[in-house]
Amino acid sequence: MIVVRRLQEDEFRACFAEPMRDVTATAEAAVDIWSYVEALDLDEIGVPYLNDVHYVYRDAHNRFDQVLIGTGRFNALLVIVVDLAKSAVHGHFLLDLNKEYGTTGSHLKSV
Repeated sequence: MIVVRRLQEDEFRACFAEPMRDVTATAEAAVDIWSYVEALDLDEIGVPYLNDVHYVYRDAHNRFDQVLIGTGRFNALLVIVVDLAKSAVHGHFLLDLNKEYGTTGSHLKSV
């Protein structure tokens, strides 16, 4: 049984170290995230479905990868945080770009 962990905002923010680098094209998977993703309750998260991985960002201290997965919700991404030292999923966070950046999004491209 896979244990899932929804990160609180402060826990999620603790996984950042600037500058975050886009490693989408070069990152090698430290862990298979898909079994973790399949164990998530999408209704609980508040998204109707998931798409593909859009981006992978790594923090400046090489501690965490943040795998951004598109959702069926406008301007919302599911972020799977991977602890690189442990080669394990640290948790997940729903990143709502409208809330984060204060946009209503009608002029923005959906992610």
